[in-house]
Amino acid sequence: MRIDLKEDVVSLTDFARNTKQHAKELASGGRARILTQNGKASVVVLSLDAFEQMAHDAEEYRMDLRLREAVENYAKGDSGTAAKTVMSRLRKRAGKRRDTAS
Repeated sequence: MRIDLKEDVVSLTDFARNTKQHAKELASGGRARILTQNGKASVVVLSLDAFEQMAHDAEEYRMDLRLREAVENYAKGDSGTAAKTVMSRLRKRAGKRRDTAS
């Protein structure tokens, strides 16, 4: 996400006074707004699309790290957990959820 310090940094007061205009610009441009309070950055505001993209990218990164770790462990000789054990754990977990939902 690109941030232009000349355009994307506004005071909290300006944002409050011109909320509709800022919201419109956020929705169309996808860039964040950095809101300042007493001259210091205090809040970041994102459009919904920008937030969803950032959340998606973070989840992809997290899953990539998990996959890399699994591949490294496999290369070291760790074959993981037996399917029988995994399925047993899943059945127990599903059973607990069913019991608490009742």
